[in-house]
Amino acid sequence: MRQADPHFAAWLLDETGIDAESLGANALARAVGARAAVTVEVQADLHPALTRKEWMSGAALPEWAREAYWQRLTTTPAERQALIDALVVPETWFFREREAFAALARLGAKRLAAQPGEVLRVLSAPCSTGEEPYSAAMALLDAGLAHEQFAIDAIDISAQSIVAAARGVYGRNAFRGDGIGFRERYFEATPDGWRIAATVRRAVTFERANLFDWLAPHPVRYDFIFCRNVLIYFDRAAQDRAIDLLRARLTAGGTIFVGPAETGLMMRHEMVSAYIPLAFGFRTPEPGATADHHPASPAAAVPLALTPLPVIAATAAAPAFGSAPVFTPLDAPVAAAARRPAPPRLALRPLHGAPAPRAAAVVNAHAAGGESTGSTPEAALADARRLADAGALDEAERLAAQAAQALTHNAGTWYLLGLIADAQGRTAVALAHYRKAIYLEPSHYEALTHLAALLEVQGDAEGARRLMRRAQRAAQDVAQRGELDAGGPHA
Repeated sequence: MRQADPHFAAWLLDETGIDAESLGANALARAVGARAAVTVEVQADLHPALTRKEWMSGAALPEWAREAYWQRLTTTPAERQALIDALVVPETWFFREREAFAALARLGAKRLAAQPGEVLRVLSAPCSTGEEPYSAAMALLDAGLAHEQFAIDAIDISAQSIVAAARGVYGRNAFRGDGIGFRERYFEATPDGWRIAATVRRAVTFERANLFDWLAPHPVRYDFIFCRNVLIYFDRAAQDRAIDLLRARLTAGGTIFVGPAETGLMMRHEMVSAYIPLAFGFRTPEPGATADHHPASPAAAVPLALTPLPVIAATAAAPAFGSAPVFTPLDAPVAAAARRPAPPRLALRPLHGAPAPRAAAVVNAHAAGGESTGSTPEAALADARRLADAGALDEAERLAAQAAQALTHNAGTWYLLGLIADAQGRTAVALAHYRKAIYLEPSHYEALTHLAALLEVQGDAEGARRLMRRAQRAAQDVAQRGELDAGGPHA
C-alpha cells in the first residue's frame, strides 16, 4: 500500500474533511500500517514470514491484513479515534503568531469597553494540545480582563490532544524564542515539565469534537475565532463548508484568525481583511461593502509591522508563518524554532490611513543622508527592512533594489522585494520577485508559502497546492536537521 488506499482516504475525508494527499506522501498508508501492526491478530502458522515492523512502513501491509484492519476501523469507534490520533500530530507552541494574540487583547478590551457587562467569547478550533487557547487566556488576563469578562471554548478531533491540554503540563519545546516572561507569571516548574496555573486553566473549556459536527448545531456566537492552518488540509468542499460554518458562528464585527496560507480561502468567501499586520484576521463585510483587499494606490498603504523573524519558527516576541497550529498532521510543516534565520515578512495586505510618525521619522532620517546609512549592500538591506517595518514602503523598495544590484543571488533580497510589492498591491511584481527567490533557493519556505497564497487568490488552486507541498517538504527538512534541539521537559 504505497499510496493511500482509496477506501481509507475516502473514510478520512468523510470523517474529518482532511484530504489524504495534503498530509504528505504515504502518511495515511503508514498510519494504517502502524495501527494494523498493533490491532490485527496474526496467525503465525499461516503467515510466518511477516513482521509487524514491515507493516508500519505502509508498503508491506498485505491485502488480508488491510481488509482485517478496515473491518476493525469501520466497526470500532475507539479504533477510528486511534487512527485520527495517529494522523493528527500536534506541533505548536505558546504565542505562535503572536500578533494574533496582541490583536485579540487589544480588540477584546475595546469591545468590552463599548459593551460593558457583556462576556467576550473566544473559540479555538482545532486547539491541539492547548497552547493556543491558553495563550489567548494569558493575553486577555495580561490586558486586564477579569475571568468573568471572557470565556474560551476549545475543541479538537484528537482525544489525545484534549487529554494533554486538560493536563496542562508542557516541555521546553512549547516555549520558543527569547520573550517567554509569561512562563514565570503563569507556570509552575514540576519534575514533568511546566504546569500551567489554575487561573489560566479555568478560563478554557476543552471538548473533543469534530469541527463540522460541533459547529453546525452550536448555539453560541463568538467575538473571536482562531481556526489557523487547518483549512489547507481540507479538500475544496470541506473548506467551503468549514468557512460557512465559522462565519455563521461569528458575531457582528467579530474576527476570524487564520493561517497565512489560508488568506486566499477567506478572500474567496468574500471575507475582508481586518488589516492587522501579521495577524491574518478577517471579518464579514459590512452591508454594501466589497471585499477589496488591494489599495487603489501605494500611497494608501501605511505602517506594516515588519519584524525580523524566522517564518517557520515563532518567537514569543513576534509571530511566525505557518499556522498549524492548531495541529500539524503527519508530513505537514513542523516548527524549527529559529534554526534558520529568515528575512522578515509583511502582512499580505496593507492598512489604510495616514503614515505613522515613526515612519515619517525614519524616512526623514534617510532623506537627510540621501542614501542608506549602511556602507554595504547587507547594511542597505537591513535598512530596507527597518523602513518597511515603519511603513515607508517606497523608500524601503528603493534601498532593497539598491542592495539587489550587489546581492543578485541572495534569495532573501528578492523575497523582501516581493513582500513590499505584495503589500503595495502590485501582485504581478510580487509574483515575479517570489519566483526569483524560489529560483535562487528552491526550499525557501516563506517565498513558497507567500507565492502559494497569491496563486490561491488568483484561482490557481493546483499551483498553490504544489507550492505548499514543496514548502512542507522544506519545513520537514529543517525540522529533521534540528530535531535534536527539541524535546525534554525543561527549558
